[in-house]
Order: sequence, then C-alpha cells, then structure tokens
Amino acid sequence: MAFLFYINGVTEEYKPRKLTFTEEEIITLFSEYDEIKTVRIPELLNTWCVYGTNFDEDVIEDLNTVVSEIVDLDVFSHALFIHDSEINPKWNATDSILYYDYSQFKDNLKSIIDDISEKILNELTSDDEYKDRANELPKLITKQVSEDGTKRVIFAFDTNNQSEIFYLSEGFVAFCDKVYAYISKNKQHKEPFTIYEDKKSIIIIENAQVLIFLDHLIKNFEEKEEYEICTEIQKLKENWETLYTKHKLPIQK
Repeated sequence: MAFLFYINGVTEEYKPRKLTFTEEEIITLFSEYDEIKTVRIPELLNTWCVYGTNFDEDVIEDLNTVVSEIVDLDVFSHALFIHDSEINPKWNATDSILYYDYSQFKDNLKSIIDDISEKILNELTSDDEYKDRANELPKLITKQVSEDGTKRVIFAFDTNNQSEIFYLSEGFVAFCDKVYAYISKNKQHKEPFTIYEDKKSIIIIENAQVLIFLDHLIKNFEEKEEYEICTEIQKLKENWETLYTKHKLPIQK
C-alpha cells in the first residue's frame, strides 16, 4: 500500500492490484501531467516518491508545500510515496537493503509529514501580519473530502462562528468579491449552497444559514454603492427561499 498526498494536504491510501505496482497503475495517477518524475528520499529509507510536472510554467497556488519540503524540490502536483516492497525489483528503483518494513515506513512517513506541517503552520501563525489579520479572515469548518474524484477539501462557512471584526474588515470585502464572482457564474439550484471552489477546496454554507449570509453580501455591496449586484443577490436570495419553502426546510432569518 502506498500513500497519495494531494496539494491541499489530503492523504489517501493507494493499493496495487497485485503484490507490486504496475507502470499503468502509477502512470494513470498522473495522466494530466506532461511528465512523471521520481525521487529517492534520504530521510525516508526504502521510499520512492513519484510526482507530475508540466512543460508550462507552474502556478504557485498549485505548490504542494509539504511534499516539496520532504523531497527538497518544488512539486506542483499530488505525490505518491511507495514502499520498496511494492516496487517491481526489475525496475532497479529500490534501495539494495530493506531497512524498514511497511509498518515502519508508514510511521516514518507520517512522522515527517506531521513535523513539516507543524513547521509550516508555526511559520505562518508567527508572522506579525497574520496575527494582525487573524480576525479579518473567515473561520471555516472542515467537513469532508469531496466525492467527485478531485479530492478537494469541503469547508463550511458558519455565519454564527465569525468574529465581530470580520464583517467590518477589508478581509470580508475581499471575501465578498470572491464569493460574488463565483455565485454570479454558478447558479445554485440544489443543496448544499456553494459559495466558492478552486482546485484545492470547496466552501459551502449550511442550508439554514444561506439567507443570513446573502444579507451580509447585500449589505457589503450596498456600502460600496454597487446596487446592480445587490439586485442580483436579492433575486438569488428569493430563488433560494422559494426552493426552501417548496421543500419545507428550516431557514434562519
């Protein structure tokens, strides 16, 4: 069993169909990339890392931060960590000695990932600008991993769990702009009400809080005197309220 580590931090176990992986099983995982590269990791004996690259210039938002730290290279894709016991010996890609069994490989990999993740988080939260803006950022609750094959993390925005400063801050203004840019192009016809998505994540709002959130959006754009946008959001709000009345679901107002 190997481990897939996605750009957004989600990890997943990946099993070969037989005792060792075939080329097809590995190549299939990176079919959207121009090249597949591999690297051995000195700090992780008996470990082979596989990742994808593109000929075009990489987008910094796609940087797989944790994997890049592990392999000491910039990696802009998901990565597969394989134990030497599951690599075909004919490939000549393994260490000459099996220092660790699979259980130790798993523990070693988890330990390194946890250490690097903690290091990255500490560097971020110790930054003065981050501390100053902490209350201006939306507080999101991790819900689950998407089931559409993209392995994106689904977050929930709880209108009742935000700081008082958030709704008055420049952070909220920027958040509203991103949300409107998304919902104006992606009509909401069914639950959950999605307010944003990209390659890494999806942000939803629990059904009962949608109208409250849309009111916050309208107020934001009213203060900016962008009344056409307010009208569009009001129509969206009415459509959602009609949808909920039809299904007799509870709504917070």
